Amino acid sequence: MRKIFTIILLITNTFYCQSQDKVAKDILEKISSVTKSYENIKIEFNFLMTNKTHNINEYQEGILELEKNKFRITMDDQIIINDGAIQWIYLKESNELQITENDPEENTMNPHDIFTIYEKGYKYKYIGKKSIDNNNYDVIDLFPKESINFTKITLIINTIKNQLKEIQIQDKNGGTYKYVIKNLMPNTNLSPFKFNQEDFPDIDIIDLR
Repeated sequence: MRKIFTIILLITNTFYCQSQDKVAKDILEKISSVTKSYENIKIEFNFLMTNKTHNINEYQEGILELEKNKFRITMDDQIIINDGAIQWIYLKESNELQITENDPEENTMNPHDIFTIYEKGYKYKYIGKKSIDNNNYDVIDLFPKESINFTKITLIINTIKNQLKEIQIQDKNGGTYKYVIKNLMPNTNLSPFKFNQEDFPDIDIIDLR
């Protein structure tokens, strides 16, 4: 009798996991579909990095702009611009600009992958609902199928708008990287994805192309 009960429990749990995976997949596919319909996106976000072991607690505000294979990330300490062929990284504190050829394979996570990361290399699981500021959001965990620097990515999603609210990334060293989306604006006017060196006098340029 105990063996029969155990088998029934395992079968029930298997069907439940498959059902939860389907819920997660349906939500992720909707977000991907809606996002791909946009010509471009501008996202205002807060970034928090914490690591209790190394006593790290860092906060920044930033803006992410995406258009096709181009992106620009503007944060308190740096600016990253990628036009699909060339990447510029400007470090504000040292007034230094690094120029490299774009190599998508070298990027652990390209900003364009945020909305489609579930499509390959990750398992996904629907966790449930979460209330933030009296609004309900769906929570989905992503787990890499192969060993990489990240152990888990948690997505908090507004399923009414089919938009991301938060992205939480956990690494193997106990660090947590949290991106909270304050505002998401699709199909807006964006500046050209080029770094204008004339705006930064006495800049130190390191060209690695």
